[in-house]
Formats: sequence, C-alpha cells, structure tokens
Amino acid sequence: MHNEPDNAAEVTRRLDEQLRLRPHFAERIHRELLMTLHRRGIASIDSIHDEARKRAGLSKREILDDPNQAERDRWDERERELVESVTREYVARHFVPADVDDVVNLTLKREEVQSLEYVATKTNASFRELADKVQRFCELPPGETKLAPAEVVGTRVALIRHFVSDQLEFIGIAKNHLKIRDFDDITRRTLGSDRGMGRIGGKAGGMLLAHRILADLETDDEPYLPVAIPDSYYLRSDVVEDFLRLNRLDEYQNQKYKPIEDVAREYPLIRGVFRNGDFPLKVVHQLRRILADTGTDPLIVRSSSLLEDRFGTAFCGKYASVFVANQGTVEQRLRALFGAIAEVYASVMAPDPILYRREHNLIDYVEEMAVLIQRVVGVRFGDFLFPPIAGVAFSRNEYRWSPRIKREDGLMRIVMGLGTRAVDRSGSEYPRMVALGAPTLRAESDAKEILRCAQRTVDVMDLKRNRLRSIRLPELLASGRDLPMLDKIVSVARDDELYMPPTQRVDADPAALCITFDKLLRATPFVERVREMLARLENVYGVPVDLEFATDGEKFYVLQCRTQSQAADCGPVTIPSEIPHEDVVFDAHRHVRTALVEGIEYIVYIDSATYNALPSREARLELARVVGRINHKLPAKSFVLIGPGRWGSNDIRLGVPVRYADINHCCMLIEVARQKDGFAPEVSFGTHFFQDLVEAGIHYLPLYPDEEGNRFNEAFFKNAPNALIDLLPDDAAFQHSIHVIHVPAASGGRTLTVAMDAETDHAVAHLTR
Repeated sequence: MHNEPDNAAEVTRRLDEQLRLRPHFAERIHRELLMTLHRRGIASIDSIHDEARKRAGLSKREILDDPNQAERDRWDERERELVESVTREYVARHFVPADVDDVVNLTLKREEVQSLEYVATKTNASFRELADKVQRFCELPPGETKLAPAEVVGTRVALIRHFVSDQLEFIGIAKNHLKIRDFDDITRRTLGSDRGMGRIGGKAGGMLLAHRILADLETDDEPYLPVAIPDSYYLRSDVVEDFLRLNRLDEYQNQKYKPIEDVAREYPLIRGVFRNGDFPLKVVHQLRRILADTGTDPLIVRSSSLLEDRFGTAFCGKYASVFVANQGTVEQRLRALFGAIAEVYASVMAPDPILYRREHNLIDYVEEMAVLIQRVVGVRFGDFLFPPIAGVAFSRNEYRWSPRIKREDGLMRIVMGLGTRAVDRSGSEYPRMVALGAPTLRAESDAKEILRCAQRTVDVMDLKRNRLRSIRLPELLASGRDLPMLDKIVSVARDDELYMPPTQRVDADPAALCITFDKLLRATPFVERVREMLARLENVYGVPVDLEFATDGEKFYVLQCRTQSQAADCGPVTIPSEIPHEDVVFDAHRHVRTALVEGIEYIVYIDSATYNALPSREARLELARVVGRINHKLPAKSFVLIGPGRWGSNDIRLGVPVRYADINHCCMLIEVARQKDGFAPEVSFGTHFFQDLVEAGIHYLPLYPDEEGNRFNEAFFKNAPNALIDLLPDDAAFQHSIHVIHVPAASGGRTLTVAMDAETDHAVAHLTR
C-alpha cells in the first residue's frame, strides 16, 4: 500500500524532525527503519542494499556459498548514504508519521536499556546513578512497539538483584513479571543516601511481585475489588548499617553468636537503646517528606529483611511490625516513626529470629533489615480507622474438618478490622475459617457454638487516643452503622439462630450482632476472587503460597505473599486396633492431621488447674521461661509438650505464653481443653505460630478429654515421677506446676508413640517397646 504524495511528504518531514532532534542517533534510527521494513515484508534488507549498489553504479553483491570465505567488499560512505536514502524513500511510501515516531521511540528505548543494563550490572553502582537511569528510561513514551523480552530480561534481572533480592528462585519468577517501568515508582519511593546501595527486602519484594502477577490477570474493565497495594515507602537495607555506625551500636551485631539465654535476657535492653537512637540527616529529611505526603493517616512500619519471605525460609512473624497512629504535631509524629523503625531494627537481635536462623544455617549471613512503611489500609469510622475485612489465604488447606473439603481448594482466615487477629493467637475468640471449596461449611456444629467462637473484638487504629486498640463490636458500632460492607460481615442473633441482614443497612441492636461473614461468603464473588488469585500465584510460583490481604470495600490490597510452609507427607497411618487399655495415655477425635511420632522419651505436662492457680502474671511468664529452659535441656525431638489452652497465646489467661525459642526442640505440641477450666485450643492453622510448627517439623494435636468417647489417663500424668528437679535444680519452685515425665522410667522401659490418622479423625498415644 502506497501513501498519497501529501502523506509521504508528512512522513518525510516527521523523519527529518526526529533526526534533527537526535543527530547522534541518526545511524541507529536508519538501521531500525530498515529492519522494520524487512519485518513488515515491505522490502528486504538485501533488496534495499542491491538497489543502493545499483544507484552507485555497482553490480549486485556476490553470494558466497562457502561459509569459510569472507565477503570481498564492505560498504563505503557513499553506499551507506544511498542505503539510508533508499530506506527513507520506502518509509515515505509505506509509513505514516506515527510509524516513524514508534521506530524512533523503540530505538531510544533500546539505547536506554543497554545503558541501563551497563550501570545495573556494575557492582559499585550507587543508588542515585542507577535510579536516574531507570527514571530516564521511564520518561520515554511507552509506544506501540515493545522491545522483545530477550532485549530487556537481562536488565530486569540486574535491577531485581540491585533493588529487591539476590535469591535466584525469586529472580527466576520476578524477571518475567516485574517490568523496568515498575522500578520507576520503587526508586522514587526508596529512602537512603544517594551514594549507598541497598535492597527493599523480601516482604516488599513479595508484595510487589504478587501485585504485578495479579494485576496482569485482570481482564475485566471493572473487576470486583480490583487488586492494589497500599501506599508504600521503602527504607533500604543499607540504612540500618548507617544507623548502627551513627549510634555506635556495631557491637550488637555479634548478639547472634551468644547463648540463646543471654540473647533473650539482653534483648529488652537492646530494644530500649535502639528506640532512642538517631537517624542520618538525609533519612530524617526523607521521613519528614513521607509525613507531609501521608498527612495524619495511620502508618504501619514493617520488617522487610533480606532473608524474609524467601523460598524455604518465611520468617513468619519473627521480626517486628509496628503500627503508628500518626496523630499530633509533625515532631511528635516523626519521633513515633523513628521509634517504630528502630524497633524493627532491634528485632533482628531478638531470640526467635536468631534461633530460626541457626536452625536454617543462616546465622553467618549478614542480615540487613530493610523497612516497609505503609499507610494502613482502612476506612475512617468515627474516631477509628480499620479495614472492614482483613485476613490470610492459603492455596493449600492443611486443616480439613470435613470429607467435603479438598486440600487443593485452599483455606482463608478472615477477621473484621486489622489483620493482627488473623495471624496471631490472641483473645478468647476466633477468626472465620473458610474452606475455599466449600465456603459455607463451618467447623462449628450449631448457632450456639458459632456465637461462642465468633470474633467479638476488633483491632482498630484509635485516632483520638493515638494508638492501636482492641474494641468490642457494640462499642465500635456506637459510632454509627454506615461502615462499608457491614451487612456482609455481621449476622443477627435471634432465638438461638443467626440471620443475614436482608438489606445493606443494618438496623439491629449492636448487642445482637455476630461477626460471621455469612453474606460475604454466600452473596458476593469474594471467595471465587480469592481462589482465582491463589491459583494464579501458585501457578506462577510453582509451589503453594499464602497471601495476606485487606480490603476497604473498594479494592483488594495485597499486603504480603510468600511460599506456604508445608508439612512433610508421611503417608497413610493405621491406628492399632487392639491396644491394651492400660497402655493408652490419651486419644483424640477432633482436628487430627496424619502423622506417626515414635520413640518419645519425655512428656512435659502442665495441668490446667495448677496453671490457673499461679498467683500472678509474672509467675505465668516465668513458667513459660522454665518451659524454654526445659526445651533447651532435653534432647531435641525427644519430648512432647502438653499444656492447657493455647500455647503461645498473647493472652496468658488462655495458655502458656511461650515464644518460638521456648518450644522449637519438641517433636509435638498438644493443647488440652478442660470444660471445667474454660480452656479451649485454637484451631491455629494459618497463624504465624502454626507456620513455625510446620517449618520446625513439630506435630500439633488438640485434646478434649471431657468429651464422650475420649480417653485421658490422668493417673499416668499424676503418678509418674517428676524429673524437673533432676533436670533443672534451680527451677524446683515450679515442680508443682510443671511435670517432666521420663517415659521409660515411668513405664518399665517403654516409650510413647502417637499415631494420628486424618482420614478417620482419630489419634492415639500409647506406650510401646
């Protein structure tokens, strides 16, 4: 198709203008025009060359059949000018002005990409040097024609390695999804010195990658809850080194090599020292700009270490995340932000992450802590700000309470308010557990049990009191009923039954409302939306994933994404059918996962009555520390821990407040619910605590001794000799609260075996030789 003369003239004028503006790119622009003519089938490269030779009075090029012979002649300057002239004539006849602009833009992008890759592959490139190159590339218009993937993938890899992560598994996925233009926003939101270079860390990288993967999935112009990420800023990993040097805190870098007891004892002091440290002046100015941009919106300061959320080492909940209500004068808000960042830095020296690093052979890795600063996702409701819905979703469901539930369908834990209650073990209430393949199927048997277990307390940012706060639902709703999605969140309790609100407006008495999410799960595409996201992420990652999220009713915010911790598959387990009654120590028929644990030599048992009898909070905290000392004294994986309610609960009334470092050597963790004491195990799948158990290979089992059909050999626990004093003489004061049973000594040389079969929902602990 040939252009009309006027159009051909316009194309020529456009090309001349482009060449006049970019004379040093003239040769490359002509070369790209020639290649484009060839690709479009308008004129081949050889035909244009032959026509140029003909005009020069030369014969056609001789085609050599012998690959070992070189061409006999090279272009001279006259031939080169004629090739360009012929190329321009074809362009004028067959292109439109926009084609010329596109080719020029492609040439410039190719030049900028090559220049960017050169800088990005330099080991000593500074942040400012590389950021300027990224931003210069992104100033070019996108254009219709894209660079081929092979031309940009090397640059993407170099940028990911410089700015995000050097883990090859992450790079292998991210290079196919994170575009060069994605780094424009990252560099403009990154904090640190211009001369330095650090990374934004694992948590930030996982969030950005998941968002890009899911955003590419969106095909609908107006999807239900379009995917987004919170307004985010990235404090680079090298800033912590500047902080340590400025405050002369380098000595604490060697905390990781001390005995874990010393680490635990010294950590509170380190936190205090860090919180009072100063920041580099450049960072102070940058943080002031963040506060100017965010105003008085609440913030969350999150860890994003270089080791965090990596493939195989998730570090779930190991480092600090600190909410900042962000109210008051600029100076007050700035001091609060300083303190939160310093606390995240200090958490590198906490006992749990240090122990975790030792177990995963990462203790000698120089851990650099990046920090992710984000606006809290939520809506303003009276004096409070919080997301109507938040939670965590898993592409594989390891907790199945019905044969109708399939492992591959995934599972979700959702709460009203901030997602802290979805990932932590706190309070005498539960998040809503949703089997994504059967979302209306509940673990509770009836409305009474649902009411007893339902979430009643909501975590919010209290803007008036300037802090994170837990508030009861009726008090929260005293601010009004115009909360987005309220009708999707609550049900109305009436006559021992639960009813979904018939309209969007909820007029019932707040005291009669129960957080169930029934309408969300039954009458919206929310579950299907989450399933699609998990399926997409698992397909791209190649392994199961977990996804933390929140919604304000308008968008679905990705907060975190990482590979899902999975227990090893031990194969089918058959429960022995003829175990002598006197050899049974306990059995269970609820929430059983398949496993076989043999050769158990010790049982560390805490009775609910003796735990309740402890006189003070301090006594219960000290009991937890004694458990930690037992954990480090006994041979690893030789013992089980059996205790009341919820191990690791934030509420010491509901269970022993152990840390990961207090339980990591046990082979099994058992939680006992006694009706008379009011203790109840939490089905903890999905919490950071549960992820710790999975990664450490610790099996979990809840016991309900008072339910009909369950056996619990109290005589064995009470009459067996207590080895606590022999094990820890200095902790003899706790011999009435902690019973350490040496199983062979108490059973004539036998050990304990626990057989668990998820298919029959049955577990038995029995003495064996």
